[in-house]
Amino acid sequence: MTVVSDLEQDWHTWHAAREQDLNTDYGWLSVVAFDWLPASPTALSGLPGIWWATDGRAYVTADGELTLNGDPVHGTVSSVVAEAASLSWLLCGDRLVELVLRGGRYAVRQRDPQAPTRRDFTGVPTYPLNQDWVVRGYYTPYAEPERVEVSTARNDLRQHVTAVGTVHLALGDSAYELVATPAGDGRLSLSFHDDTNGDDTAPWRTVTTGVVERDQSVLVDFNRTINLPFAFTAYGTCPAPVPGNRLGLPVTAGEKKVR
Repeated sequence: MTVVSDLEQDWHTWHAAREQDLNTDYGWLSVVAFDWLPASPTALSGLPGIWWATDGRAYVTADGELTLNGDPVHGTVSSVVAEAASLSWLLCGDRLVELVLRGGRYAVRQRDPQAPTRRDFTGVPTYPLNQDWVVRGYYTPYAEPERVEVSTARNDLRQHVTAVGTVHLALGDSAYELVATPAGDGRLSLSFHDDTNGDDTAPWRTVTTGVVERDQSVLVDFNRTINLPFAFTAYGTCPAPVPGNRLGLPVTAGEKKVR
């Protein structure tokens, strides 16, 4: 009889849900195109209509080939979205046109349930589960959140993230300090580089901590380190780690590069 620990059972449940979430009809495996919207009306590859963005709004003119809330678009419609957010805006058949605002610029992303990246998906490879990668750190919040500019998965885009403090960790024989961003529900997000990047793993990865305790301690399970969307599609806009968020050792835990 094989005895499965709580750590193993919880991880397998989490990993199955993670893969299922990636593989939904309009999940990250379905992204097939990304286009910045020009200032003057222009056709976009793979989509009908004429598209543009001006005066803080995104526009499209179509003749029935696109639908908005189930109704064919005849003429011009427009919309807005908040910075770093996205809107499931229009449908072209079963292809979703998603509106995004990144670095003050509007773009549309196309999501296709029949995308080759989704069709050929066989799961996300991971390192073996290892209890040693479950560590307790300590959180030092900033007096006020700080807006930090970072690079992104795109060479033509820089974004800002909200840094809320630092998490102090001991890994191997060294101590590290990672700048944290909010993850909601009292948790933190730690985006980082490590010595596996580029070979076994994506250029950077991220892990969500447990809830910060009253004594400011926080559990970090690196077995739950994940790839950001840019690891699955060429059309991601993912922000890179805050400069200095580098762990000087190979973090042989969590998700590996998807081949």
